Amino acid sequence: MSHIIFWKQSVEKKKKWIVISLMVLALSVLVIGIMFRQAVADVKINLQGVIAMPGITEQYEHYKTKEEIYKVLRNSGIELGDAMEVAKAVIEQSEKTNIPVTIFLAIMKKESNFSVAARSPVNAMGIMQIHPITWDAYAKKLNLQGSRKKAFDPSLNIMVSAAILSDLLDSYRKQGYQEPLLWDYVLSAYYAGAGSVRGGLNENHRQYVKRVRKYVREMSETIDS
Repeated sequence: MSHIIFWKQSVEKKKKWIVISLMVLALSVLVIGIMFRQAVADVKINLQGVIAMPGITEQYEHYKTKEEIYKVLRNSGIELGDAMEVAKAVIEQSEKTNIPVTIFLAIMKKESNFSVAARSPVNAMGIMQIHPITWDAYAKKLNLQGSRKKAFDPSLNIMVSAAILSDLLDSYRKQGYQEPLLWDYVLSAYYAGAGSVRGGLNENHRQYVKRVRKYVREMSETIDS
């Protein structure tokens, strides 16, 4: 009989120990859950703080745009180092002049097919094909030192072309032109000189503009500018 009583007492003790253990386990799980939720909340707050920091969003957008430009340049045969320089210069000049990235890329595709060493039969130079006389005038205006060989530096070539395009935009806006005709005149003047459009646009101008606009549409499918 005493053995039975001892066995019952032992079972009761084990039951109590199991109940206590389960309660401790449940409490531990609850505490861990609370701590985990708090940690997640802290991470979210920290991430929001990082995203809100000045420059972070802009840096991401720059990185994203550079990657999109690489996609455009990938099959053009341009070397990786030049592609990186072109992407950086295009983004910088686009921000400075408010001229879309796609305009720069479309012009360089039409003018040189992305060749930084391109030279035309009339000696237009570099990736944006700038005529030597025009180069000299803008090199002086922008205080660029060195010879015309600098025109084959893609960053400088794009910078000068951005200044040319910006001046043409200002000039034709002052004359009362509005989009889309405004860009027709800007592109035509870039292609053949401002003097060539004084009597209106001819067929050569229109064909050039048509091709550049086609490239702009193609670029816009890849790039968010």
